[in-house]
Amino acid sequence: MKQVRIIFTSDIHGYFYPTDYLDRERKPKGLLHIAQIFHKDGNTLILDGGDTLQGSPFSYYSQMKGRPDIAAELMNQAGYDAVTIGNHDFNYGYKYLQSFLKHLNAVCVCQNCVDKKTGTSVYPWHIFRLENGIRVGVAGAVTDFVNVWEKEENLSEVQITDTFESIAKAYDEIKDKSDITICLYHGGMECDIGTGKILETSGENIGFKICRELGFDLVLTGHQHMPINGRLICGTYVVQNACNADTYHEIEVSLSDGMEIRSKMIAASEIPMQTNSLPFQNIEDEVQDWLDSVVGILPESLYPKEHLQMALEGSKLADFINQVQLEYTKAEISCTSLANKVPGLPQKVKVRDILLTYPFPNTLVVLEITGKILKAALERTAEYFSVKDGKIGISESFFKPKIEHYNFDFYRGVTYEVAYDKPKGQRISKIRINGIPIEENKKYHICMNNYRASGAGGYDMYKECRVVKQYGKDMFEILLEHISKMKNKQ
Repeated sequence: MKQVRIIFTSDIHGYFYPTDYLDRERKPKGLLHIAQIFHKDGNTLILDGGDTLQGSPFSYYSQMKGRPDIAAELMNQAGYDAVTIGNHDFNYGYKYLQSFLKHLNAVCVCQNCVDKKTGTSVYPWHIFRLENGIRVGVAGAVTDFVNVWEKEENLSEVQITDTFESIAKAYDEIKDKSDITICLYHGGMECDIGTGKILETSGENIGFKICRELGFDLVLTGHQHMPINGRLICGTYVVQNACNADTYHEIEVSLSDGMEIRSKMIAASEIPMQTNSLPFQNIEDEVQDWLDSVVGILPESLYPKEHLQMALEGSKLADFINQVQLEYTKAEISCTSLANKVPGLPQKVKVRDILLTYPFPNTLVVLEITGKILKAALERTAEYFSVKDGKIGISESFFKPKIEHYNFDFYRGVTYEVAYDKPKGQRISKIRINGIPIEENKKYHICMNNYRASGAGGYDMYKECRVVKQYGKDMFEILLEHISKMKNKQ
């Protein structure tokens, strides 16, 4: 019997160090913490499913300093063999991503990242031959919704082609050359993993389709941040990790007359804390000092409440962000959303508070919309609610297949009423801008982030709207500048 051991991480989002950046304390978290027990040998492959470069204060600071090599070196020290690309890895531009991959010892496999000039995959499949002679074919792919979300300039050199077609072609090419085939997929499950019930049809996640229609031995998924313990789906073994290096999977594949696969998901919190010094600790210390610098003083603290309560009653935090967006763009209306986890802003605001409260790498866009489109957008937002036994709750569609509180939008500059018990699409009425009822064909200017302006999150009505203006400055920087002007205001 021959055995292969696979270590799988995904969606690290720049959380390399043992901290959550809420404070300076070391905690059992992050890649460097979990990597101390990887224990690699000649029959072990260490793989990552993408979304490495964006998401933490450390990654933002590295980007500001133009240092993608730091993330690469940290992953080199962990011993990675192969990685794929996540949608957020394009956020700082393709040149930044290329530099990261250039410094990385691991091979990159992302079949559907295609060079626009040659029409060929920039990061094709790879076959590893281990010490015991086992051949492991690894093909990767990223959700093709990158084309929906990403700024055009960040995809100027490459095209993200159809995920399924690309990975199916790769499978056909490696299946006869490999003893074990692995799909390293930065995407998740479109179906309930227990029942197989279809939960989404957008094409953003096609994990079930890959399992059902192709013959990979393992499909290592990501993107949804939804921990999945190892299980068979249509004969293919599937796992998924939580985000921010909070978990990793250790998978054992045994080959004799057949193939047997076992795995365990290991939580970072279960691993004892290390006391030794960490690589690039001086950079991490710089980050922590920067995060602790005071930006400005607000009239009052802006802390979030429970997501449902904010959706029903409004949020001072979201209202503040909308106010900043309106002042910056001079639009008539603004909409924003809050992350799934939001610490909020204390009265004395530090850099740390802003980055953790607004973690998205967004810029602002002003769209020209009609009253009809505004109502359609408000109806989409109102789909957040469900009514059961007379009690208002949150719709299951915002929880499955992944948690999506960030797709509920808060508005400023417009008022409306919601009838929670009416069917979806018929809940919104009495829409007014500056106290005046809207007109279906009248044009209005609305400000939002570039993610929402792309139509993401079910807001397809924005896709064909005329772009009045786009702003290049990151929303974090806009908030930083705005709050810094409030330094002496109390």
